[in-house]
Amino acid sequence: MARTVLIAAPDQTAGYELRAQVEELDGFTIVDVAESTVRLQELVTQRDPEIVLIHEQVGPVPVLQVFREIAARRPGTALLLLSEEFTPEVFSAAMDAGARGVLRYPVSHEELESRLTSAGEWVQQMRRHLVSDSNDSDLGSRGRLVTVHGSKGGVGTTTLAVHLAHDSVTRVPGRSVCLVDLNLDTGDVGDFLGIEHRLDVSDLAKVADDLSAQTIGSAVHRKPSGLATVLGPAQIEDIGLVGDRETVLILAALRRQFDLVVVDCGAAVNPASAAAVELADTALLVTTPDLLALRGVHRTVEKWSRVGARDVDRVKIVLNRTSKDSDIQPEAASRLLPAPPLSTTLPEAFTVLQRGLNHQDPAEIQSKVWWKRIEDLADDIGTVPSSTTSAATTQRRTLFKRKGEDAAPAPTAEAGQATVEFAGVIFIVLFLMLLIWQIGLWGISAAYTSHASDEAAREAGIGASLSQIEDKALDNVPGWFRDNMTVRLLDGSSAVQVRSKMPLLLPGVTVNKLVFTSETPVVREDN
Repeated sequence: MARTVLIAAPDQTAGYELRAQVEELDGFTIVDVAESTVRLQELVTQRDPEIVLIHEQVGPVPVLQVFREIAARRPGTALLLLSEEFTPEVFSAAMDAGARGVLRYPVSHEELESRLTSAGEWVQQMRRHLVSDSNDSDLGSRGRLVTVHGSKGGVGTTTLAVHLAHDSVTRVPGRSVCLVDLNLDTGDVGDFLGIEHRLDVSDLAKVADDLSAQTIGSAVHRKPSGLATVLGPAQIEDIGLVGDRETVLILAALRRQFDLVVVDCGAAVNPASAAAVELADTALLVTTPDLLALRGVHRTVEKWSRVGARDVDRVKIVLNRTSKDSDIQPEAASRLLPAPPLSTTLPEAFTVLQRGLNHQDPAEIQSKVWWKRIEDLADDIGTVPSSTTSAATTQRRTLFKRKGEDAAPAPTAEAGQATVEFAGVIFIVLFLMLLIWQIGLWGISAAYTSHASDEAAREAGIGASLSQIEDKALDNVPGWFRDNMTVRLLDGSSAVQVRSKMPLLLPGVTVNKLVFTSETPVVREDN
């Protein structure tokens, strides 16, 4: 298969000349010719060439600066410099900037063929190595970069970024993890974790061309848990310092020092966040099951596609705050999204999460259900090496036991939560049913007692005996209630009293102190 070559020349004459030379070679094809560094960077993003030939006089951006940016963005692309001065200083500067070689311009046919062939072989090996690294369960020595972006504000982007980073540190002790707050306008990672630091990402942007390990270390805040954090700009005037170029260089430097870099990009698509998404091994897009957030997914992936940051088929969408009470369930939401979401969804859990928010420490969240979902999400996007998953899960259970919770694992997180909810609902329903039944029994008993009192008074009014009065009063009362009724005459037969023991849950079950009494005056009838 022919190797793709992109040429950057200062004018059309030099561009046509180089194009003609490359087209004479077998195994190489020209994808385009750029006449400026701005156009060059656009074509690199759009066409992803394997080899880039760059003339030293291309402008307006200095060529070595362009080399650094492309090398950071596209580590699998071979960069060759064409220079009219072939000196040790030029060669050394080009190599330091990320070039694979320096050719004297004008270049001979033999030298061009030799260098392009060598560069093509290097690209093949390098890209195979990068692919194997991205599929390696141990994640290799080159740090993994994961971006967390929201479809709109308020969908839980920062919460997931913080918890994914915390989960990785907790489950894999000794693993170096860095959380970067790239939500430049409204970043609040510092508030989530309760940390302050004198330097932030804007300070790194100021020296992006000269980022050493010491410089990175001075801008990183390290928590006792081992989580490293780079905070967002503290001052509004510093936001403009962090552009796409600075973001590329900063993230490339962080990946050399950390096993995992998690970036909170917020919800705005800007040059910095788009550059991070373009560089990422995994781009996670967070949304919620509501129409505004789901439409936000379409807007976000469309913007990414237009700037060449990432195609929709390389985006992992996760549904947050799902609930059985939501109008849009995950199955319906998946049909409204531009790509299928991850099978792992995160439940509505504000009550569970508020302790961690108020204490500014994710470790305060002791919900096994929540952390199980975070672990599943981490496994889906590869933030935790698969070889350590089992041991790490056991360690988290041990930590829960130390916090005083029951360490016996539930069969599944969802089953445990559903059982608790079902038991609570059943208890309430049974209580309400018993209450209604009891009130009904008392009402019926009171009605029969009043009716019996009226009948007894009517019978007493015609001069009947006590036994006749009792028989008449209880004649129409069911046996369950009749057995607990007594009839007597008051004040020389001037009134009749019927006393009934009130039933408790069942008609035949009574309590002596729980009675209902009905008295009716006797009206004498003349014969």
